[in-house]
Amino acid sequence: MANPETIDPHRELKDLIEASEHNELECKNYLKYAKDKLVSITVSKYIDEAEEYRGHSGDSDYIVVCAGVDDAGIESNQAFIWETKSPQCFLFECDTENRVKPTKEFISAENQLLHYYEECQGSNQFKEEFKILHPEDVKLGGIIIGSQRTQIKNGDRYSGTKADTLFKRALNLRKRHLYGNSGIRVITWDSIVNFLGKNQPARQNYEEIEVPISIPIKPSNTIIQKN
Repeated sequence: MANPETIDPHRELKDLIEASEHNELECKNYLKYAKDKLVSITVSKYIDEAEEYRGHSGDSDYIVVCAGVDDAGIESNQAFIWETKSPQCFLFECDTENRVKPTKEFISAENQLLHYYEECQGSNQFKEEFKILHPEDVKLGGIIIGSQRTQIKNGDRYSGTKADTLFKRALNLRKRHLYGNSGIRVITWDSIVNFLGKNQPARQNYEEIEVPISIPIKPSNTIIQKN
């Protein structure tokens, strides 16, 4: 019997975030353990998930498809589109002494998300594949990028807590004035790790079990003759 392989999503993703090299693809493998954080509806069941879903304008990084229930108890399949960048990507960079600006990686993520969302929403093939009845049931999820230590590139030029203040201000401005009612969310990988820590999925153990090739069974109508 082989030694069981244990998967600990919280610990493993935390290690990837703390690594120095970019590792978006590896981190993306752990999003399936955090699906509850990536949807904004009451879920009755998860239908599917897709990584690198191929489209004409590019590949959507991560899509969660679930059956949602509205206030009237009506169930429908809904898809949430997400764009990911590695935990090593910065969200903002220094602009002036009192202002930061989004990095090219952040702007790229926004642009990709909007294009992939529009394409999926208008694609009959996409809706048929995931049994989505209405275009409104294809929804903007958001962007997963960076971490606590990559909020502002060269942010150490700001003294005290100013960097944190400028980061929160810049992000809140985008949420209020750019994202509006679109539902776009910006999540750092730290937030995914914290979610996994509080909602740790059952560890999955995989082990090889030896099964006999055949087990002889006596027919129920066999007559056993006594000597």
